[in-house]
Amino acid sequence: MVIRVIEAVARIGKQRIGEHAQSGCEDILYYIVENPNLNGGYNHALVVTLEEKDGDFSYRGVELEELKDYRRYLYKGKKGNATDATPTCKIAKNIKKTFEKKFLRWFDGIDSSDLSGEERATLKNIKNVLFSNKDKIFKELQEKRSHLKQRENCIITLGFVKDGDLKYLADYPAFRNVLLKNSCDRFFRKYGGESRGTDALCSVCKEQKDEVYAYAIPWPFHTFDKPGFIAGGFRQSDAWKNTPVCLNCAINLDAGKKYIEESLDFSFYGFRYLLIPKLIIGDDYQEILDILSGMKKELKMSRKTRNRITDDEDEILDMVKDQKDLFSNSLMFYKKDNSAYRILLHIDGILPSRLRRLFEAKERVECAFGIYNEMVLSEDKGRLIFDFGVLRRFFPRESGNVTHDKMFLEIVNRIFVGRYVDRHLLISFMMKRIRDDFVHGRSTLMNTLNGFMLLHYLKELNLLKDLEVDRMSGIVLKREELEALPLDKRVERFFEANREFFDSDAKKATFLEGVLVQKLLNIQWMEKNAKPFYTKLHGLKMNEALIKRLLPEIQNKLEEYEKNYYRELEAIIAEHFVLSGRGWKETDDELSFYFVLGMNLHELFRVDKEKEKTEETA
Repeated sequence: MVIRVIEAVARIGKQRIGEHAQSGCEDILYYIVENPNLNGGYNHALVVTLEEKDGDFSYRGVELEELKDYRRYLYKGKKGNATDATPTCKIAKNIKKTFEKKFLRWFDGIDSSDLSGEERATLKNIKNVLFSNKDKIFKELQEKRSHLKQRENCIITLGFVKDGDLKYLADYPAFRNVLLKNSCDRFFRKYGGESRGTDALCSVCKEQKDEVYAYAIPWPFHTFDKPGFIAGGFRQSDAWKNTPVCLNCAINLDAGKKYIEESLDFSFYGFRYLLIPKLIIGDDYQEILDILSGMKKELKMSRKTRNRITDDEDEILDMVKDQKDLFSNSLMFYKKDNSAYRILLHIDGILPSRLRRLFEAKERVECAFGIYNEMVLSEDKGRLIFDFGVLRRFFPRESGNVTHDKMFLEIVNRIFVGRYVDRHLLISFMMKRIRDDFVHGRSTLMNTLNGFMLLHYLKELNLLKDLEVDRMSGIVLKREELEALPLDKRVERFFEANREFFDSDAKKATFLEGVLVQKLLNIQWMEKNAKPFYTKLHGLKMNEALIKRLLPEIQNKLEEYEKNYYRELEAIIAEHFVLSGRGWKETDDELSFYFVLGMNLHELFRVDKEKEKTEETA
């Protein structure tokens, strides 16, 4: 599975570079060079300028310029105290240290570079000029640097004036070759050693190659920092045997990785994920890259509200869903901790048709829940819209010093690939959140309805095990229709519209008792400005015995207030109690959920609209 993703990344990179440029240096370098101003922190360049005449160099001065085309500087940073790939370097806090330890020290490595004699001679000439003028250069660097504001950063680089024109590192083959070779070092140098094989099969292009490297695979699908992770023994030098990659494929992978990270990186409820397309038929990625590029442009140009299932305004999944199944998608969720890059989840093989199904289920559920927006919610309470935030509210990043990230991602994975989700687990987590609201005096409305909506969404996708889905039902409740029905028919209609979730008399009785108890609480609030019956609900930790015991107590209280308008409803509840028998199969969390669902949907079951309108406020 992973190797298919790697092959796709290499093909994307190859497409980006262009087959015609495989032997050329410039286009490949385009994908190697980094933008030092990527985060907007380095807007200027201090250019140490030399005069070139007839192959000789002389010091000319330092120029301060605005950083525009970053490719001309050939910047490629390296971590720690190592010099960068070329003499272009970012100024850290100490300009003297950067000048000496990064800029000048870069030329100390000329002798060990794999260069032609002419190139090495050119670089030595440049080095001699720089070192013989280093004090003067440093003073001018300081002086030019003082023209910038304290918070403005800049880079130091090298420039050449030849025949009156200012040229940069990118104009000199010697620096381009050094950059290319230095950049390739990381494909086989790591952990203080080297690992490259000769006359071996490349794991990406499947061709026999003179040389293959160990560390060219983008992203840490596996690591080599422990002996047991290395194939064929415990020698670091044999790490290439795990995933041998030739130079061309290594560069293609680099280019593909760069494109994906820059263009197909999205947010997902506190995580980041990369969308990696894979062709199912053929080998030409140009069409799919054009499609994805077009989607990104359309997204930027159009600011209208889009149909989304994530919290990312730049999400393109609703556009991908409209494509034919000519390609599939991998979603790679990752996390960066300082320098560590961790892959948290890899979802593979998501076809556009699968995304289409996820969106269609969302539309059906939102349509079915429109009645609750109309009859139960108001603008200030919020609206019911399905996206994966509905799931995230029950599996938050942190709750009680516990993180639910792993479980959240596991359920996301199951939804995308179409594997069953444990209904009891979901309801258990829903009730944790709802009980917390209840015992702290907060409204349980939004969490309860969102939980019910999540169950419906999974039902639409047929992902709830042991839940018999009736494809012929599809009833959408309408306010006018429901309000015109007598109570008993309204109850029947509601159960019919949600028949998969009300498949037992125990659930029906529990739900309706929740409706009844909320009506009692409303009356208590009107009478006493308090809801003393709350304490009878045991913090919403319901069970069969408690539910059966509550009904006569609720009836008694309503009679005491002389406001028992609900005898018909009580009769329906009693009938379901009789039919439900003893020893209910439902878990206590299930019963609690149905009970609180009834409490929050009591508006659907008004028995006397005029009386209740004057009596109820909550």
